[in-house]
Amino acid sequence: NETSDMIFRDVKVGMSMATADNGQAENEVLRCQFLRCSEVGLRTNNFNSLDLWAWYCRFEDCGYGLYNGAGNFHAYQNLFLRSKKADIGTANLMVFSFINNTSIGSNCFMDFSGGHTWGSPCSVTGNRILEPTGDWAIRLSNGGPYLVMDNIIKARTDATKPVVEMTWGDQVFVSNTYTVQNPVKETGKFRRIDEKVVDPGTISIAEPKLPPTPPRRQRRVFEVAAGTDAAAIQAAITAAAKLKGQRPVIHLPKGNYNIKTTLLIPAGCDVQLIGDGAAETATVLQWAGEPGGLVMKLDGPSAATVRDLAIYAPQGNGILIERCDQPGGKVFGDQVNLSGFGEAQKPIGLLVNGVENCDVLMRCLQGAAFTTKWVKVVGGQQLQSGKPTRGQVSLYCGATGTSDAQYTVEKGGRLVVRSVYHEMSGDAPQGILLNNSGSLTIDATRFSYKTAPDKPLIKTEAFKGDLMLATSLLLPVNSSHTARIETTGDGSKTNLLCMGNLFWVNELGVDSDKVWLNRANPPASAAMLRCNVNSGVQGATKHGGFDFLDDRGEADDAFILKMLKPLLDARIWVPGNAPAGVTNVQLHRVICNAGKEGIGLELRR
Repeated sequence: NETSDMIFRDVKVGMSMATADNGQAENEVLRCQFLRCSEVGLRTNNFNSLDLWAWYCRFEDCGYGLYNGAGNFHAYQNLFLRSKKADIGTANLMVFSFINNTSIGSNCFMDFSGGHTWGSPCSVTGNRILEPTGDWAIRLSNGGPYLVMDNIIKARTDATKPVVEMTWGDQVFVSNTYTVQNPVKETGKFRRIDEKVVDPGTISIAEPKLPPTPPRRQRRVFEVAAGTDAAAIQAAITAAAKLKGQRPVIHLPKGNYNIKTTLLIPAGCDVQLIGDGAAETATVLQWAGEPGGLVMKLDGPSAATVRDLAIYAPQGNGILIERCDQPGGKVFGDQVNLSGFGEAQKPIGLLVNGVENCDVLMRCLQGAAFTTKWVKVVGGQQLQSGKPTRGQVSLYCGATGTSDAQYTVEKGGRLVVRSVYHEMSGDAPQGILLNNSGSLTIDATRFSYKTAPDKPLIKTEAFKGDLMLATSLLLPVNSSHTARIETTGDGSKTNLLCMGNLFWVNELGVDSDKVWLNRANPPASAAMLRCNVNSGVQGATKHGGFDFLDDRGEADDAFILKMLKPLLDARIWVPGNAPAGVTNVQLHRVICNAGKEGIGLELRR
């Protein structure tokens, strides 16, 4: 679901997501404006109103900008102006992330002072909070855990008291910038690292420029008859490719298309291949060729766009983008959905294969059901040798079913994941298995799995690299076995940090040594800190539903900063122009379901 470029003005509530009886989940709210909504701009109302992803929206003169009555949302790069109560508030708990937003002149940026006695993981990162008019810029409450990192808080000129109120629970504050002395009212269990106070005059109060509504353009359109074969579609691609620089459109109307030979979009082509919707009832490209075949190939460097269509390949592969690893290159996916076809078929959803100089950004990625790996990142020669590279692979927001292991990195591959909901759709008990080399950084993500006693939810095995898991929820579903994190094998080159995570408990007797096992020999450089548990089982916790976990391992400030660096360095960008001769591919609302040993979407060096 996408709600984009809408204006909600002079109403009580702009968008009300669901009712008390029905949920509304997985909706990207993109570039919308909420103007003078007296109660709230966007609110959730149901515990199944989950995964509302607000990107690049403008909230102006509202009571609340975002308010969680029940459910959850994630907010990225929005602008909040003069909110009367708070930019972001909540009445209930789940996993939240508020990343790179700007607040100017609001009463409060984030007010979570609801008095909850349980925990709720929340990542508050990279926000600019400028001259709040109330007593607080941020008010934390409930048990957390919270990651409050890289925020800039410019207090009013007359402010002398603290502007951030900590919670009674767990929290980690890293690399925040303030303009008043003693800016944080310290309570609870906390860790503070690398924070500073600066002169207010050094902080700009200018509004960020939000991405505009895309303009309507008159492009040359090549119409293809509904249900035609691959030859007719290829003929349209060949004709459109001659109009390089004009962004021609090939329109595939609603219908089923049996594809027996691979559709090839040639290198340098900026064609737009557009259907009438990514669903089984809209535009469907069905592989009908030899087993193991490929539906679509973008030769590189490519500047093509694929939009609003579904690819079903029960006996094959979805999309291959070749030669896409140029410095300055970009591959952007928005609401791409990558899955398989059943327990007997275990394809890979997304394979990033040897790409190390091009930026790959997946926004609101979905799928994962019936895949053996949902996202797999394999390094190239530079990454394998440890040499510096320019590119990054990142995934921001999403929702999935169950994979055998959602994420893996190999041969130095690097991956950053934030704000994803993994819902149980199968019995596979393991969410992550790392046994090669690379870097995997995960923040504000929910893992709902049917946990098992013989397999940890997250495991490293003689892994050479870094695994960082922060402010995430680890939840057993239809299981009494508590999720655990385990490292085994040669740990001499393993770095592992489990920080600010919430373990849900369905059994008695759970402590730190049950959820955290460093069994590597030699031991890994590994630590668990500022984590806690929730439980509905009577007697499982000391505090009636919530409890703290004791820290394990050693983690000095330098180690924590090293492990957080991929989050601090990660770039979030808007698709658009790229230098001539480099990859600039966009995929919008595309489904790719691959078959046995197939790949839904592969990016190849």
